[in-house]
This record gives sequence, C-alpha cells and structure tokens, in this order.
Amino acid sequence: MKRFFLYKVLFGILSIFLILLAFYYQYELLETFNILDWYNSSHSDFSDKKYVTPGISRKEYAWRRRQLMHVLAEDHVGRNYDKHLFILSAADLKIMTNDIPYPFHQDTDFLYLSGVNEPDAILVLDFNRVSSRLKFLLFVKPKDPKRELWDGAVIGQQAAVDYFNADESFPLNSFTSMMQEKFNNSGYCVWYKNRRTSHAGNQQIILSLLNDTNFKKKAIQELGFNLQMIRLIKSASEINLLKKSATIASKAFSKVIKNTRPGMIESNLHALLEYECRIEGAQFLSFPPVVAGGNSANTLHYINNTQLLRDGELVLMDGGCEYHGYVSDITRTWPVNGKFSEAQKELYELVLHVQETCLKECKEDVSLDHLHNIMMVSLATELKKLGFFSENVSSAQLQKQVSQYCPHHLGHYLGMDTHDTPLLHRGLPLRPGMVITMEPGLYVSENDLSVPKKYRGIGIRIEDDVLITDHGPYIMTASLPKQVVQIEQLMGSFKNNEYSISV
Repeated sequence: MKRFFLYKVLFGILSIFLILLAFYYQYELLETFNILDWYNSSHSDFSDKKYVTPGISRKEYAWRRRQLMHVLAEDHVGRNYDKHLFILSAADLKIMTNDIPYPFHQDTDFLYLSGVNEPDAILVLDFNRVSSRLKFLLFVKPKDPKRELWDGAVIGQQAAVDYFNADESFPLNSFTSMMQEKFNNSGYCVWYKNRRTSHAGNQQIILSLLNDTNFKKKAIQELGFNLQMIRLIKSASEINLLKKSATIASKAFSKVIKNTRPGMIESNLHALLEYECRIEGAQFLSFPPVVAGGNSANTLHYINNTQLLRDGELVLMDGGCEYHGYVSDITRTWPVNGKFSEAQKELYELVLHVQETCLKECKEDVSLDHLHNIMMVSLATELKKLGFFSENVSSAQLQKQVSQYCPHHLGHYLGMDTHDTPLLHRGLPLRPGMVITMEPGLYVSENDLSVPKKYRGIGIRIEDDVLITDHGPYIMTASLPKQVVQIEQLMGSFKNNEYSISV
C-alpha cells in the first residue's frame, strides 16, 4: 500500500514537471521565434489581392508554410537534422447514413496551410534547413466528370499548382509510390499530425509509409503544438475575418433577443440564430448552440434546445458563426418576458461587474490564467456580500466553494476553432494579435438549498470576443448589448417582433 502511494506521488511530481516543461517551451517558442513579427508586419507583406480563400492571399499561405518549417527545423529535436519532411492529411467526409454526408468541415491545420477545402488530399512540405529551400506538394483526388456530376467538382492536379500554388501535384492514390520515389533513404526528419480530425483512410496510408522499414528516414516526430504557436498570433487578414464573424453573430444575437417571448421553444431561438447568421454570409454556426431556459442554464453544455421558454425565467444562449474559416463565440443571458426580476438583476449585474473587472486587467503580458484568478476572487467577494457564504469561511474554503458556482475557465483562445490552439497553455502571456473569449458565469441550481431561495434556478453567463492590441483590449462583440437597461430596451414590449412563430 505504501509503495502504491509512493508511485502515485512520484507520478504526480513527474506530471507536474512535464506540464511545467511544456509551458516553458511554449513560452520560449513564443519569444525565440518572434512570432509577433507576423502580426506587426502583415499589414504590408500580404496586401496583394491574389486570394486563395476570401481575405487570405497566396503570399500569406506561403508565409505560413515557411514559418512552420523554420519552427520545426529549429525545434529542440529538429535542429539536429538538415532535411525535414512534414506530412498532413485533410479531414474525413463524415457520413450521416448510407450515402448521405454531413456538411464537410476541413481540418483547420490543413486549411491554414493550404486553403484547400476538400477531404481527399494530403499536403507534404519538403524543407532543407541549410539552404532554406521549401517545396510544397499536394496529393489530390483526380478530376472525374462522372463522379463530379454527383458530388461536385474537385480541384484536381492542375488547380493545385495554378491556384493553390503547389510546386508539384500528384494523384492521391500515388502517395505511397511517389513518397518512396522522392524521399526514400534521404535522411529526413519526418513530422506528421496524428489526431482525430485527420482523414482516417489517409492517416492509415501515412502511418503505413512511416512504419515501413523500406522507407528510410532518420527520425519521426509528431507535430505537437508547433503549428498552434504560429496560429496563436493572428494576421491582419485573419483579424478582419474574425471581426466580420463577430459582427454577424452580434447582429444575429440582437435579432434573437428582440424576438424572444414566453411560450416559444428553445429551438425557435436556435433557428433564428442560424437563419440570421447564414443570411449575413456565415457558412456554419461555430458549434451546436446552447439555448437554455430557466434551470437548464446550469447545465453548461446543454444543447437539447427542446424546452418551453417560460414567463419569469431567464434564457442563456451561447453561440456564434463561422465566416470563411474564422469563428465567433458569444454568450448572452436575458429575461424571457423582457424584464429582469430583482434577484435576476442582482446576479446578472454581479456577473457583468466581474467581466468588466477582468477586462480592465486584460492587457499585454497578462495571461488567461491570471485573469481567471481575478474572476474567481471577484466572484467570491461579490457572492459573499449576497449571503452565499458564511462570514467565517476561510479563504481556501471560499475559493473551493466559489468554483461550484463557476466551474469553467474565464476564457480560451479563439480563431479558426472555437477552442482554438487547445494544446497551448493558458498561462502564456497575452500578446498583440491574440484573440480570446472572456466569459464569467454564475450557476445556481434550483436544488441548492444553501443559498437564498430567490437565487435558485438562475444560470448566467456573459461572453465577449476580445482582440489583444498594443493599446489594450478591443471587444469585437461590443455592438451586442449587455447592460440590463440596454437588453430591456431592445426587447421592448414585443411590438416589434419581425417573425411570426406559433407559440
């Protein structure tokens, strides 16, 4: 028993050491490669109009590929090798039933490096560290008019070169033979990504090649967080797309809030959100939205959206949209009948005060983890005033108890994914060009007998999308009302409803 306990302690110490080591390396990578140059110089470097995808130029995609290979080649492992090979698969086309597919959504790393938005493709980057020579290869599905009649056009080999700027392009089914022919026995350090967002069939082909003893190479390394470090700092082009996504979603939220009334179903608000986002040009919602009336708001990932919206309750909606590969993520909470009760108003303004406190401290060199600690201290202080905790509770107990009322982090990184660059530590110092969410919450279950009765069953979250700049935080969702008086004025007395929905 003592030996088992000792093993647990040693394992815990080792885990902490590895976490600290990963954080240290991420911090060093952020500083050493001066990825901020990307943010500072991108206004002039990529201003040409030869776009591969809306808003992103050929030059920008080429810079991303080159920056990745420089980072890999100077990695603590990579610097030991002169020649580097990076292999990345597109995402799978997911099938709903029989031959009916879900809407395709590309692996964001693949889209970030290539601009290619179809499933049957593999990207290869061949980089020489000494000469700084980089070659970009694409393996794609060949053109087939009969198949394209059913499934739509594919880019084919010629467009891969002419439009997507590949140096060479080959049929996907020639991947193994061409890789053996071009790169076998050449002393490469091979990098690859092995995650669930990659194409399962392609991934098996890649791994079979790498595990083949006849395919000579010096080393095999997983991609890790190197590419995410580059994605963490957004270019001017990316920031414009993120602002547009935030603007579309903010406008949609305003329409939903304005048209809410008792007797509607949560799914009605879901439908209005999606309609308004797509009619303004968004291709998708960022994720299945949370539309939670009353006590359902205390289930953080509630997405059933099937219940009745009742007079006297609040509704919490967490949603956003994707605009040409870049997403928004917003949460607002408002009264179903258009008027906050006194208890609802007390808790709502408490959460809003906490968010405003965190926003004042949101600046360069401060981390998301530090801002989270500010949120927890502020929540604890304010909830104690409302009688949530006894007067003689210790500081340690207070921190533990307050986490029951807000169990999630203050925020996360935002970009091409809702939870963008998830391998990166939230203790990294904020830098200009980073985009984060700021979403304090307060969740009081209807069954919590330890708090005053008037507060039970209330769940509140307020979330905005924030760009870090040289001059402080820029709130990209600022056009969406969040003050109590603004929300009540927006909702009015339901005379201005734009939609006819049976209730």
